[in-house]
Formats: sequence, C-alpha cells, structure tokens
Amino acid sequence: MKGFLAGVLTGFWVLLAGTVFAKAAQQIPGETIRVAMVLKTLDTQYWRTIAAGARDAAQAHNVDLILRGPPSEDAVEDQLALVREVLGQGIQVLIFSPSQPAQAVGVLTEAKQQGIPVILVDTAMPEGFQDYESFIGTANATIGHQGARELLDRLKPGAQVVLLEGDPANTTTAARINAAEADLRAAGFNIVAREAAYSNRELAYRIMLNLLERSELNGVFAANDEMALGALRALQQKGRHEVTVIGVDGTADALHAILRGELYGSLAQKPYDMGRLSIEQALDLVKGKVLERQILNTTELITLGNAQDLLNFLSSVLGKQ
Repeated sequence: MKGFLAGVLTGFWVLLAGTVFAKAAQQIPGETIRVAMVLKTLDTQYWRTIAAGARDAAQAHNVDLILRGPPSEDAVEDQLALVREVLGQGIQVLIFSPSQPAQAVGVLTEAKQQGIPVILVDTAMPEGFQDYESFIGTANATIGHQGARELLDRLKPGAQVVLLEGDPANTTTAARINAAEADLRAAGFNIVAREAAYSNRELAYRIMLNLLERSELNGVFAANDEMALGALRALQQKGRHEVTVIGVDGTADALHAILRGELYGSLAQKPYDMGRLSIEQALDLVKGKVLERQILNTTELITLGNAQDLLNFLSSVLGKQ
C-alpha cells in the first residue's frame, strides 16, 4: 500500500509527445488559471476520489477548478452538455473523462476550434482520435487479465462465471471484460453470461438475481465495484456466500465488504493520483511544456490483508469533501 499512501503514480509508459496549444501557454506569472474537469459522474466513490485529487492539487497550485459531472455514467447527453457549458466559461484547459468516447468527438472538436487543449483522464478516445494533449489512466486490458487470473487461481477448471460490464459503448469497462473473457474461455471456464450493468449497483443486483434463478455460479468478475457490490447483494440474498466476486476500483464500500469477508477482492486503481496529476499536467501545459502523451498507473489486488490500509487513505481524502 506504499504506492497509495505516497500518492505517486508508477509504472507509466511514455509514448508520443503532444502538441501544445498556443492559447494555453498565454499565462502571466502568478496568475490563477482556470481549468474545467468534466467526469462521467460525481455520484460514485471512484469519481469522487478522482475529484478529491483534483481539488487538492488545484488548491495547492492556485487553480480555479470548475468541476462537473452528470447524475450517472449513462447520462451521456447530459455530460456532453456540461462540456459545452464549461467551454464557454473562459477555461484554459479541459480535463475530460468521456462516458461514450465515440459520442464525444464533436465536443472535443469544438474545444479544438476554440483553442482549448484537452487532457483525458481514466478513459481514452477512439483509436485514431488525436486532438488531446495527454491521457492519464490505466491499461484496462491488463485489469481484465488480472481479474481473470484471480478467478483462475481460486476456481477449478470448468467453473461457471458471470462477467458484468458497464455500458457496452464504454471502452474502459469493455476492454476489461474482453480481456477477462478471452483468458477465462482459453482456460476452459464456462461464461454463463456477459451482461451490461451500466456501472449501476441496483441494475447489477437485478441482473444477478435473474441469473441465479437459472444458473449455477462459481465466480463473478465485474468491471467496477459498483456492479460487484450489486452482484454481491443478490448472492447474499440467495445464500450463495461461496461465490467468488471480484471488482475493480478499490472503493470504500468495496473495502468494507472485503473486510467483512463478503467480497473476495478488488483491483484498485489510483484515482486520487489520477485527479491530482491531471491538474499538474494542466499547469505544465499552460506553462508551455510538452506533456507525456500517455501516463498509465498500476493496479493492486486488494483483499482482506491490505484493505484497511487503503480504506484509511480513502477516508483521509474523501473526508475533506
């Protein structure tokens, strides 16, 4: 857990250098810069943790931060409207996490036309889209491989597994489930179902209740903790405590479930660091520096042995909100 407590992103890869927008470099020394961050939502712990990192960095570096997010991750049109709103508020940099990357091409084209550079956080744009300065996130296929490996280690060949993804158009969760599905099938596991739960805890709960009526299950891999916790609730309701459930994100609710011995584990990203670094990258951009094109952080499997350390850290940063 040293990496979480130190607050330092590790394991990043530098790919291509970005092009700096001339408008962004027009900063007077000592001047407060204005940055907008539009996330997929501010209604879940994962996104609130990214927001906490951004807020702390903004306060430390005299950044006027406009922070926005729609009510849920599937409120795509609401998110795009928020982007258009902040583009008209005199910002120098846009930090953005697109709920549906393909649908966001238009608003980012508008940002380019206005001379506003973009930093992507958590979720990349479609392959071939180049109008951004830096992407800060995680190698999502690697997360999927890690999730599959944990199930392979805990379950016997031929095990029955359910995969829960978010919105199928969300490249982040789709990449995780694609990788996990490929590995599990190659190892001879049976994929009972691959269901889109749209990163919604209640929907994942209903999906799992339905699946339990017609399937024998041994394991669940969910592309984030919200869906993992929804599935866990259904399994508990049906008395299926032996089913191994693994999520992604390391949220506080998931950590509490791990400490209670209910959820096996969660593959934790470093959302606080992602939020913090996005502000620091925006500052560098305004100063005229060329950004690293891609910065990827590592993930860590959180189980009973290390969940309390991460929970303590999250409590310290989320408690300030």
